[in-house]
Amino acid sequence: MDFHGKEILLSFCELLGFRNRINAIDINTHFYGDHSGIEILPLCNLKEVLILETTDVLELKKIIDTIFTPQESETLC
Repeated sequence: MDFHGKEILLSFCELLGFRNRINAIDINTHFYGDHSGIEILPLCNLKEVLILETTDVLELKKIIDTIFTPQESETLC
């Protein structure tokens, strides 16, 4: 996965875990309540650490959704 110019290599199991962690972030707390708007996510057995602002979380949610959403295949007629 390429995110902000940094390539992060994840196994499929790590990607599933990462998806769960990203989806578990309640984006509403970034706008309401006493929240800094920053998320810190250690990855790959602490080999990488992502420090994410609200816009980064939203972008990653879109990327993860794209990865796990089946794409329509083109048919040749």
